[in-house]
Amino acid sequence: MLEAEIDVFSGMPNPTFELSEKEEKELLDRILADAGSMSAVVDPTENFELGYRGVIIRQIKPDTNAWSKAKRRKELSIAREISTLPDALPSEFRLASRPGAESTADWLLKIFERKCPNISDEVRGAFQQGVKLIPYIREGEERPQEGYSEVDESKGFEAAPLGATWWACGSPYYSANASYFNRPEYVTRNNCYCFASNHVANVRYALPGRRGGRPATSITCGGVIDGLRADGWVDGCQVNTLTIALVIWPNRDYHFYRVVTGGGDWWWGHKPGGTPARYTDDSNRPLKQPLSPINCNRGPYVHFCGYFYQNNNTAFVA
Repeated sequence: MLEAEIDVFSGMPNPTFELSEKEEKELLDRILADAGSMSAVVDPTENFELGYRGVIIRQIKPDTNAWSKAKRRKELSIAREISTLPDALPSEFRLASRPGAESTADWLLKIFERKCPNISDEVRGAFQQGVKLIPYIREGEERPQEGYSEVDESKGFEAAPLGATWWACGSPYYSANASYFNRPEYVTRNNCYCFASNHVANVRYALPGRRGGRPATSITCGGVIDGLRADGWVDGCQVNTLTIALVIWPNRDYHFYRVVTGGGDWWWGHKPGGTPARYTDDSNRPLKQPLSPINCNRGPYVHFCGYFYQNNNTAFVA
């Protein structure tokens, strides 16, 4: 049995649907005709813009349908008629990030829209824009120095008044550690809230407020901020303070950024859903500056909800 996941959100659960036996057979035929259209669910050389990132196909259980039969026959080498199969049919892969995959991904989107007719115009619009890849930053190009920086606790606790600028903390904690969250065992299992909280929770859809017993009930600034408060995030600095910023795709999804280095560059990082964390925006610009729409392309996350702070030792998520 195959499941299709429409990879579109960063924090909230992505929509999914199961393929019928007929749909699974057609997908197999399409893959056999163009096996190169499949790509790994996570490819470290691929950076996606926020929003629609293609369709992830995964086998959720073996059965007697076309995909399982094809996998078994290939492995046992007993069916010459399917010798055009790739070396192995994967149990999980992505469509739409490589040339040739778009038509199959579009076909799957049409199935999804038939099965889920109440999809919003905003999300449908994200599908219509297609998958957009950001050029990969190669070694030697500008990026923050990864690792943990020393925390100067000699300054002690310095509370920033409500509304103070995000760099006003006297006891910050910085960690440019995208590569840690991008390890194979972590990258698909931690979302933007996990990265913002600097906590490898292995909770793919960690939700503000769940750990604090008051999960966010609406995808609005107010709703998500209420969840942040329950999880211990405040408006002023603490000792060893993480600094994060919340943005909202109105009524659809939330996304977070975290300050990962100090001044004068003030690098930010973020992790779009189950894809790799990075230090660039959707225009491939280094995230060094305050996250205004002029300086930071945030895709559909047009509502900026503010900056929040918590001690690195207490910023856990669930």
